[in-house]
Amino acid sequence: MNKGIATLAEIIRQIEKQTDYLFIYNEREVSLKRKVAISTPNGTVASLLMDALKGTEFSYTMEGKHIILTKKQVEGRTPTQHKKRITGLVKETSGEVVVGCNVTVKGTTIGTITDINGKYSLEVPEHATLVFSFLGYKSMEYPVKAQQNINITLSEDSKALNEVVVVGYGTQRKALVTNAISSFKPTESNMRPVLSPSELLQGRVAGVTVSTGSGNLGSSERMSIRGAASLSASNEPLYVVDGIPILNSNASLFNMGENLSSMAVLNLTDIESIEVLKDAASAAIYGSRATNGVVVITTKSGKEGRSDIRLNVSTGISKFANKGRIKYADSDLYVETYNDGVERYNRQNGYTVGTSGYVVPISNPFQGMPDTDWLDLITQVGHSYNVDLSFSGGSKKTKFYVGANYNYQEGIIKTNDITKINLKAKISHEMTSWLEVGANVSGNYLKNNRVPGANIGSTIVARAVEQRPFDRPYKPNDDYYLGGTDELTRHNPLQILNEEVSYIDTYRYLGTFNADLKYKKFSLKNSVSTDIGYTYDYVYYNENHPYGAGGGRIVEYNRLVKNILIENIFNYNDKFVDIQLHFPASDVAEDPDERTSPVCSGG
Repeated sequence: MNKGIATLAEIIRQIEKQTDYLFIYNEREVSLKRKVAISTPNGTVASLLMDALKGTEFSYTMEGKHIILTKKQVEGRTPTQHKKRITGLVKETSGEVVVGCNVTVKGTTIGTITDINGKYSLEVPEHATLVFSFLGYKSMEYPVKAQQNINITLSEDSKALNEVVVVGYGTQRKALVTNAISSFKPTESNMRPVLSPSELLQGRVAGVTVSTGSGNLGSSERMSIRGAASLSASNEPLYVVDGIPILNSNASLFNMGENLSSMAVLNLTDIESIEVLKDAASAAIYGSRATNGVVVITTKSGKEGRSDIRLNVSTGISKFANKGRIKYADSDLYVETYNDGVERYNRQNGYTVGTSGYVVPISNPFQGMPDTDWLDLITQVGHSYNVDLSFSGGSKKTKFYVGANYNYQEGIIKTNDITKINLKAKISHEMTSWLEVGANVSGNYLKNNRVPGANIGSTIVARAVEQRPFDRPYKPNDDYYLGGTDELTRHNPLQILNEEVSYIDTYRYLGTFNADLKYKKFSLKNSVSTDIGYTYDYVYYNENHPYGAGGGRIVEYNRLVKNILIENIFNYNDKFVDIQLHFPASDVAEDPDERTSPVCSGG
């Protein structure tokens, strides 16, 4: 860092370049173009920041490897002097109180919910804005200003409650199945750079828990709906894509330490909506397969009266999270601790130099040289690229959607990357007033260059962090130091990665051809659906690999899975009469603590 004048942006860039620190700040509060004076360019990071920010309206705090820049608080005032307590009552338009309404301060995590009497109490900053939200009602924002009591009346959001969700072989209004079904619609704003449709639901659907086996690309997802249903068997739900129940078996045929997801081959940008069927009633038509719930995925279709061309290009990076969170012993501490244990062991067992069983103390053979950062040697900054192109349109009789996707992602472990190509076509045409035909086909390809996972002896991360700090990966003649010897206590992780080729090719075809017959209130849907998947698993260890047995090894597996579904569904749809019964509140529940609603309706 040169002595003199510099902008905050230049200081941040140099510190992040020369150290492991990362800066966190709000660009609206912290002006990166602000010029500051630097008089101690060769000091510590803390002294440099203290010097640079002196006399400015900015301050900093250091939390681990993160530096947080904020605006200084106005002197003479404390946060408690800026806060006030707001109370109030939340009702609906009929006059009934709303129990469990979310009351939050806009732009913060401060919030509460209304009690059984519809009342709330919340301490908020001055000039805050309260946000009132409840399922099935329109959200409201209300500025606090000088008020201390704010009563709100929420109006029903008929649009949200009348939204149609997919349920098995048909659809229902969302208002009728709010608790049994959760719906998620991917958009550009909520899309994540993930591979599997299940990961899109992570943290977004109540009662649904989603996790992945590891941070390696394509690792299998684990989903449980409303808790685990079994202690020993699988808790995975049934997946249904455009009416086709599909298999989510392990994509890995040769054990490399973890299962891989067969759902990762699908194109996420083709998804229109995802419905999660939680209870037995909504999932009943799928029988025992739906024991753990059902995830219904509906892909995009053309819209009547419009034509769309969409091109999305995105890129991103990924890093090993909090790499410096765990502090490792340096060479001096490692040798001292190890030899202390050796001395105690020899003394307790009466072993002396020259006797059988005597353990020899160790020393650092590279005294005076820097320690090896093994974790840094096997990790990288992963780059990702995604290109998605689609054409869609429709008229009263014909609707079509055609899409293509190319996706490439690098993992945070070297040699780990994924290439994915997807093609999709979906068309429906009304031949006559009583006959509609359609086709929905997609071809999907994924290549996963994988690395050893967590449940195998050659697991890469463990092999890196377990090495001694003074050990080296390469000898002076560029040969590998060998693991399991005095040279290395564990197998050399760089040798494991560089001297093997391990990849999985996954091909998956999903197709449906249908003909729908309609006559007045009767309909007959005939369809033939196929789910065909081919997997090729290849592993090659050369003669230098720790598991190549000195002469190398090749392992090849392949699997072909075919699933064909023929459906003939007859429907009769009619509406006879609407029934809505109203009872006085006292007739519903005598105990006010048991009353959830004064209105009971059915139909």
